[in-house]
Amino acid sequence: MKWRRMFGPAMAIGAVLVMGASVTACGTGDDGHTVRVMAAASLVDVMDPLTEAYKADHSGADVQLDAAASSALVQRLKSGAKADVLITADTKTMDDAVAAGVAEDPVVVATNTLVIVVPKGNPGDVKGLDYFTTTGNRSVICASEVPCGRAAEQAISAAGGTPHPISRAVDVRAALGSVTSGEADAALVYATDAKSAGDKVETIEIPNAPVVQYPASALTDEGRDFVDLLTSEQGARILSDAGFGTP
Repeated sequence: MKWRRMFGPAMAIGAVLVMGASVTACGTGDDGHTVRVMAAASLVDVMDPLTEAYKADHSGADVQLDAAASSALVQRLKSGAKADVLITADTKTMDDAVAAGVAEDPVVVATNTLVIVVPKGNPGDVKGLDYFTTTGNRSVICASEVPCGRAAEQAISAAGGTPHPISRAVDVRAALGSVTSGEADAALVYATDAKSAGDKVETIEIPNAPVVQYPASALTDEGRDFVDLLTSEQGARILSDAGFGTP
């Protein structure tokens, strides 16, 4: 699939400025609608300021969030669930949604990077990805079918190893929770998740870490305005403040 990117070179920036203006323009009036957003689990924190920004420009509107593993969201759509917006944590999952006819015309709105998180004090003496390749070490990565799991396997494979985690998390937030709860001494998560955990964890950067892209698809006319927010200057600023990169 040919992917559109809304940020970068001068022409793309010009398009963003135009779209950003249209978000404000369409925000007049009081329609009282609810936008149903299916979003990857790693977006759960940034959805609060994005929701507030959307509601500020759409009087009487509300946003209903369904946050889960990207693959689980697509499966729900395939099973007949209704939504106005789909945002996944990689292009592969969105491609699956498009191929199944439950999404169309996706646009990449953000990027993220894989990092290692450990509990404060690093009790497992984790130095890098080698920790995840040793049987018996208390490491956790995401399940293979979800984006954070594929990114983790890619990073470990690129380092010349094979993962041997004590468990596989259903999504990136569950992987993060395994460290903050004390279940694991290390987990592979996204940089934004590590940031959201604050001083509960320490972060170890991965050299040449995989960069994942977040495509968004408007599934209805109501969803189009929300995707326009994501691709506007305001949306880019909110995502950047949460630690996401721009395409």
